[in-house]
Amino acid sequence: MRTLVHFETMDGEWAVPIERVQEVRLPYGITPLPVPKDGIAGVLRRGDEILTVLSVLGHGAGHVLVLDGAGERYGLVVESAIGILRVEESAITAPPAGQENPVVSGVIRAEEQRMILVLDADELGKALQ
Repeated sequence: MRTLVHFETMDGEWAVPIERVQEVRLPYGITPLPVPKDGIAGVLRRGDEILTVLSVLGHGAGHVLVLDGAGERYGLVVESAIGILRVEESAITAPPAGQENPVVSGVIRAEEQRMILVLDADELGKALQ
């Protein structure tokens, strides 16, 4: 059984392993950078930390997931956090072919022809390098 944090963006439904999620928070306080790399929304203060916030899944700003991946802690802008999803390991199929960067590590076939793409927090975090 895998436990994931389920969320959505304008482009679809996503999930990330719960052990990689430190916090789900509102997007208040994101400061844009003057000349950011593609996919960077800005920076966000979290206690004593300054986190880079990714917008690689779009610019919706309902929530920010604080994730650990690739040796970094970072934020990910999402439209809305839906909740916790528990699925059998066998329900997650292989990642799709054709990715330039293997950010999607698997696919969950949900009811009503929906798909939930499972993100690899380490690969996603490489956007910071």
